[in-house]
Amino acid sequence: MAHTIKQINATFERMKKTATELGIQSMVVSAPVAITHTSIETDSVSLDPIFIGRDDDVPKLVHMLTQIQGDRIFSMVALVGMGGMGKTTLTRNVFNHESLKARFGSLIWVHVSQTFDPISLFNKIYSTLTSNTGDRVEIKEVILKRLKEVLNSKTYILVLDDVWNEDVQMWEDFINSMSGVTSTTGNGILITTRSEKVASTVNPFHIHHLNGLSDEDCWSIIKAKTFDKNGEVPSGFEMVGRKIAKRCRGLPLAANVVGGVLRCKSEEEWRSINETWISDDEEGQNISKILILSFDHLSLPSLKKCFTFCSVFPKGRKIRKEELIELWMAEGFLQPSRRNDMESVGDMYFNVLLQNSLLQIQMSDDYGNASECVMHDLVHDLASSVLSNNEDGSTPFRYMFLNQESSPIPEKVAKHLRTVFLDCETFDAKLSNFECLHNLTLSVDYKELPDSVRELVHLRNLNISDTYINKLPKWIGKLHHLQTLRACRELENLPSTLKHMFNLRHLHIYSHTKLPEEIGRLTSLRTLPYFTVGKEKGFQIEELGSLNNLKGSLEIKDLEMVPDKEEAQKANIFQKPNLFDLAYAWSDDRENERNDESVLEGLQPHPNLKKLKISGFKGKRFPTWTEKMAVRDWPHCSWVPLPNLIKIKLVECSEIEEIPTLEHLPNLKSLSLKKLKKVRFINASSNHLTSLKIEELDRLECLQWFFHNNQDLSYLYISKCRVLRELPNGLNTLHSLENLFIFYCENLKSIGNPSGGARQSQGILRRLSIERCGELMELPCEMLESWAPTIEELALEGLRRLKNLPMLIDCLAKSSRRLIHLTIRGVPKLKAGSSGSVESWDLSSLKTLSIDVSVEWSREDSVGIAETVEGMLQRCSNSLTDLELKGMENWEWLPQSIQHLTSVYILILENIGVEELPQWLWNLSSLRRLYLWNCNKLKRLPSVDDSNKLEWLYISDCPELRIDSEWRSHHRHLQIEVDGQPV
Repeated sequence: MAHTIKQINATFERMKKTATELGIQSMVVSAPVAITHTSIETDSVSLDPIFIGRDDDVPKLVHMLTQIQGDRIFSMVALVGMGGMGKTTLTRNVFNHESLKARFGSLIWVHVSQTFDPISLFNKIYSTLTSNTGDRVEIKEVILKRLKEVLNSKTYILVLDDVWNEDVQMWEDFINSMSGVTSTTGNGILITTRSEKVASTVNPFHIHHLNGLSDEDCWSIIKAKTFDKNGEVPSGFEMVGRKIAKRCRGLPLAANVVGGVLRCKSEEEWRSINETWISDDEEGQNISKILILSFDHLSLPSLKKCFTFCSVFPKGRKIRKEELIELWMAEGFLQPSRRNDMESVGDMYFNVLLQNSLLQIQMSDDYGNASECVMHDLVHDLASSVLSNNEDGSTPFRYMFLNQESSPIPEKVAKHLRTVFLDCETFDAKLSNFECLHNLTLSVDYKELPDSVRELVHLRNLNISDTYINKLPKWIGKLHHLQTLRACRELENLPSTLKHMFNLRHLHIYSHTKLPEEIGRLTSLRTLPYFTVGKEKGFQIEELGSLNNLKGSLEIKDLEMVPDKEEAQKANIFQKPNLFDLAYAWSDDRENERNDESVLEGLQPHPNLKKLKISGFKGKRFPTWTEKMAVRDWPHCSWVPLPNLIKIKLVECSEIEEIPTLEHLPNLKSLSLKKLKKVRFINASSNHLTSLKIEELDRLECLQWFFHNNQDLSYLYISKCRVLRELPNGLNTLHSLENLFIFYCENLKSIGNPSGGARQSQGILRRLSIERCGELMELPCEMLESWAPTIEELALEGLRRLKNLPMLIDCLAKSSRRLIHLTIRGVPKLKAGSSGSVESWDLSSLKTLSIDVSVEWSREDSVGIAETVEGMLQRCSNSLTDLELKGMENWEWLPQSIQHLTSVYILILENIGVEELPQWLWNLSSLRRLYLWNCNKLKRLPSVDDSNKLEWLYISDCPELRIDSEWRSHHRHLQIEVDGQPV
């Protein structure tokens, strides 16, 4: 017994120590008596007087729920977003939508919260259906029989709001019970949760991520909370209010809470609140209570440390996932296991923080994994409060972000610091005081590594990526604990002593940085993005052979230095299962005998490969593994496909005539082919491509294959294929196509005919650009008609033989409503085909317009051209910010509608046939930059009055125009350039 008590006491001591390390011991000591976490019960009936910024989310969710499969008992949709993002409010609006009421016989709303108790949930569902709030039934059999009776022959939509359960078995038991009491098919379940893991637990057919609102939406919420509905907002309030709205970082809850605080307060009080923000206000506790639930839900102390560490970054700072994990690792937060190394543990921790909405994805990589994140300001406040809760001073500061304005660091503080970000050189002399430092990040003006860094013997992570340091001292090899080195672009060479840093795991360098000899001695390396093969011993490809822990990406350059297959095999690439991204490169300027086929044969990758790039290969045929896109399984004497391959890029493989086989690659998403000079046909096919890029295939004649069975293709880019004459029929049947670019295909006569069902089908094309295809005669109207409703950017340029532009303009005027950027230049007959068609064209979203009326211009067409241009400008008078207009020298015309463009910021007039610009041009209140090009007849400029806000005037090739000293003296505020020279 005594031994047991001793063990318990030891456990308590360890817990106490952990709490101190986390900075939360003082919180526990001073905390009130613990109570069970509670949350406000939600319902479907409460009125949300302010519902702003979710106009796109409501129809998406309604569509998902009303179009669910009718042959299944029910289908599930999960709505995921951080606390305070407005999940419940959005769900309430979806729940009460007329389409759902018409689709389902019963609408059931249940608030779940932290405790997932199936018996309680069944009781709530029963009570909602029967309005019976009597005694709770504790026996599962009894409540399920009652539910089965009331659900007999009924379809329903069930909302489970605020779900936290991650227990798969518990969820499956609940779903199996609901299946048993349901007698119909085609029912829906919508769950809301903060956690991605919860969402995956319920196995929904769709997960809808709720993103933050715009700053404008947050300001609208604050206005609605603080001012009368139709009341005017004083300019002083608005200026401060918009700053406050920006600080809400898209969180509706924050906007609502701060809006309530601001109501009935003076402008001075608004400024004060903006300076102190709501975390210092009692109202901020409402938000903290919601967010702290997510923090408490983190199970491991080390995970909580990782979370609180993130507060060292300034608010709003984008945080790269790789860098963050390396920082955690250097701090000792990531303990490896038999199965997972430290980086794998860090990856899991990062995903948990994402799943709990404590970090938000900012950017994803090609594999769909988060690569960059940001911490919401209010979550940052929470992490900071946990980290800095040090009332008795027993826990020293561990992490600091220092800039030019930071106060000097006392030596007694410096000696405890573990992580320091230096944004200036001010602290150079004191680096030796940071004797326990594990992480050091230098930024901005450093041109050499401070000598005092050599004394930081505990340093594990050195980041100089944002400096100008072009050389590292030899003593860096004495930093034996260093795990991560992030070099800057300026670094040319790495010292020879680097080979003694046996704990180095991540070496982040640029392609031109020269490695030292014997890099193969660093067997702990996980990251080595580039390796350039040399002739001398210590620089040969065999150095890669011992680096079996390499992960991520690796580009091997100067492969012409490898003599044969046997030498290439010494790199042991096949035995590196975590190298997902491989690039093999040969130099162009080589004169020695080519053995490319043999060398590439020896560089067979592991089956886990996801991305492959081959450039500069001069063999006439690819080796077998490349042709087959499969690897040799020697024990079984068979070929194994590369099932994980998602991206292939072939560049300057000038001698090959056929591309590899692709149809057996189920996950291939992206194919890029460039400068394959001898490829005439692309006979391979792939059914799952989302991106296809073809550039400078000088002999390419046919592209027949990829149009068939390629409904996932969203990006298509074709450029400089000089003998390509036509594209296959049915381009408009690619219903996932969002981006279509065709450039410099000088002999292209046709982009194919539309499919027979074009009028019934509609794509989602957003960007269409066809430029410098001088032989193209027609863009089928049926194709444009299927694309027009969604198109946002359209460019037709250098198409001098296109015959149907007037019909295309009619088509756009009929159904194009989303255009933001429109360019029509170097195309004949810029006018509508039907009189008055442009008058119905909705161009209210148009921001930039570039048009050229000069091609095949005639006096007979001039009236129609003028009407078309004037009509277009009238339709976008409030939205247009950039206008470029090319006219005709012998046509004395300038559109009068320009004077009504209230938002135009840049105006470019080219080849305009007028002698003097109109005085009204200076009345354009938003105009800041005016360009005048090739206006051979232009002689005079009108005077600019003092109220005009024009800042820049650029004049080029206008031989008759003179800027005399008197005109210049009246317009001293203008920056003027004439033919590149300031005036």
